Amino acid sequence: MTDLTNNRLQELTLEFPARYNQFDLLNSLLSKDKTTNPTAIALVGQTSSGKSCVLRRFLQEVQFSHTWLSCDECVTLRVLLQRILAALRAIGTQDPNNLDYSILCHNSTLFVTQLNDTLRALALEEAHFVVLDRIDELGEPYESFYQLTIKIGDMLRYDGITFILVSSGSEPRSSVTTTFPHIYFPPYSKAESLAILRKESPDSIRSMLGSTERKLSDLQLTSLWSSYSQVIIDTYFPLYGPDIQQLKAIVRRVFPTYAKPVLDGVVGILASNRNYHAFVKLYKINQPLLTSEEFVRNSFVSYVQGTGAAESTGHHDMPMYAKYLLCAAYLASYSKPRFDIRLFSRIRESRRRVRNTAKHKFKDKINSRNLAPSPFEYERLLAIFQCIVPDRIDSVTVLQTQVATLATLKLITRVGIGSDSSGGSSIDILGSRTKWRVNVSWDIILQISRDIKFQIENYLID
Repeated sequence: MTDLTNNRLQELTLEFPARYNQFDLLNSLLSKDKTTNPTAIALVGQTSSGKSCVLRRFLQEVQFSHTWLSCDECVTLRVLLQRILAALRAIGTQDPNNLDYSILCHNSTLFVTQLNDTLRALALEEAHFVVLDRIDELGEPYESFYQLTIKIGDMLRYDGITFILVSSGSEPRSSVTTTFPHIYFPPYSKAESLAILRKESPDSIRSMLGSTERKLSDLQLTSLWSSYSQVIIDTYFPLYGPDIQQLKAIVRRVFPTYAKPVLDGVVGILASNRNYHAFVKLYKINQPLLTSEEFVRNSFVSYVQGTGAAESTGHHDMPMYAKYLLCAAYLASYSKPRFDIRLFSRIRESRRRVRNTAKHKFKDKINSRNLAPSPFEYERLLAIFQCIVPDRIDSVTVLQTQVATLATLKLITRVGIGSDSSGGSSIDILGSRTKWRVNVSWDIILQISRDIKFQIENYLID
């Protein structure tokens, strides 16, 4: 099979909701004909947006010859290049998993030379795809590999190989105008996340409950799971956003506790869809569980299991958009407004002559992160936020709520607050001209940026 029909694409979309366009693009770009494939393509999008599973399912469906490498297992770029060559040389052998890592590959020039020799020895009749999953989690900066991928098409003397780069982070700034195709995986919406959570079979739901005295029918389990998924999405989607893996972890671990009143016979579930009053009663019983402060901590699993122990794991439990806002606030405090076009826009910045005085030389020697944070306007904060967030946020209410949350936590502080005659504040805290200042250190903001796969160091001028 080489191409997928429209009917088959529709069937795959039922298996992977909201990913019809991505399947269609993969189907259009890739083929078994080695002369028509691009040298490389990139799959980009937020974490838990379905990049790896959609690609793996597509390659399985069309039966393309491919090699799958996990870049997060490679400490350096040199190790990754060695694994690529070893995996290609194992094609067609009796044991493709028995890789020979004795191949030396010290630099990109040697890699291209050995790759040409490998392709000449293989003499591929059909295209072979090398999937580099989680390329953004390579043990060292991967900008050099991106640059190599851009130029490798002109350096290879033999056709037949295509690199597929899967990344959850932002691309290197030097590669934002790359010529190879990019397939974007947008974050799941609230309705799409709910549809994904509801795709559980009765057997899978029954396995979460374990061995129980009361047995529920398939229709009862499906109805219970559907209402439970709706409750979790309505309650925690604003906190976790479209992070499907996190939402799945929550629903799977908490479901046995949530369904306990049903299994104990306190709440009766009918074998039909007319269970509104039963679900309302079940929600009221479990409301303390869902609204408890312990539930949103890292240790909510132990709380659900009855231990109540609070163990910190170092993860920063903030909404995803709040993390982006805090990163934007740090960038606004530690970068000058005159560099905004250069850092956050693809428009070419106009050149201006700057006097090279001793005063400027002295200032340039001081790292801006060692100085006090500079105040910035609320309007500039939102502009930077919209530039760094992967998907556009049109809801002003959501952003204002997150800014108010950061202010309450003292992660950002207002600057120059005035007072009126009655003693109250004369400045609207969310006004466009209200000035703020970030109140977190570089170590903390670096950890938060790592949580959301945002390379904040690429947007700072030391």
